[in-house]
Amino acid sequence: MEKKRQQKIRRKKIKLKMKSFLKFFVVVCLLGALILYRNTLAIKNIYIKGNNVVKDIAIIEKLEIENYPSIYKLSIKKSKEKLKEIPLIEDVKIRRNLFGKLTIEVKEENILFFYKYNNKYITSSGKSLDDSIDYYGYPTLINFTPDTVLTKLINGFNKIDYNIIRMIGEIEYTPYKSSNGVIIDDGRFTLLMNDDNTVIIDIVNIKKLNEYNKIFASLGMDTTKGALYLDTITEDNIYFKSYETIAKEEEEAKKQQEEQEKEENEDKEND
Repeated sequence: MEKKRQQKIRRKKIKLKMKSFLKFFVVVCLLGALILYRNTLAIKNIYIKGNNVVKDIAIIEKLEIENYPSIYKLSIKKSKEKLKEIPLIEDVKIRRNLFGKLTIEVKEENILFFYKYNNKYITSSGKSLDDSIDYYGYPTLINFTPDTVLTKLINGFNKIDYNIIRMIGEIEYTPYKSSNGVIIDDGRFTLLMNDDNTVIIDIVNIKKLNEYNKIFASLGMDTTKGALYLDTITEDNIYFKSYETIAKEEEEAKKQQEEQEKEENEDKEND
């Protein structure tokens, strides 16, 4: 009787061991299959977000994933480093999942303007980009600007709504000088807007450009084109002159100059 009971216990132990082994074997097989699936899983979908200037194809070619290789053989760290080699890309996030979905989210620097003096695009961090790639729709700084003033302009533009910057066609460095040529304000610029109006601005008041659309609407600058002087703005007054008024003033000043020169010549003849 005792022998049978021991045999029964032994058979139960064997069964338990077999069940444990089978469970372990199944788990190992599942893990092996999962690892194999993971290592051989090809990229099925690529989603790229956050890029406005850098093209999707440039990102894909930089990572060498145009042939949809294994998604888990792609090093996240190395991929981020590669993408940051693209001049406009400031930061990168990369996510992937077990269904073959690869998501690449980039943060770009803004291009502020094209600097004609050295044929470079200037970014929000002050980086200079070669003009071998054509970027469209950015203002052009048309003349030489001292480095210290250029840095101030970049810092100032970083405080302006980017949509306003894209409304500027040309930027001309026009420091304010006294009658004898001494520079009084070295941070003054003339902006030719894409709507054919002109804005005179200095670094001190540059944030006032954020109010351009509001000022545009309040002064009817869509019908009366002219120059907006934001370098002399006060809390109570916005200084605006139509091109017609400017032309009349210039004509009047020219006449006065001619009369003055005529009088000076007559005085010399009388002497």
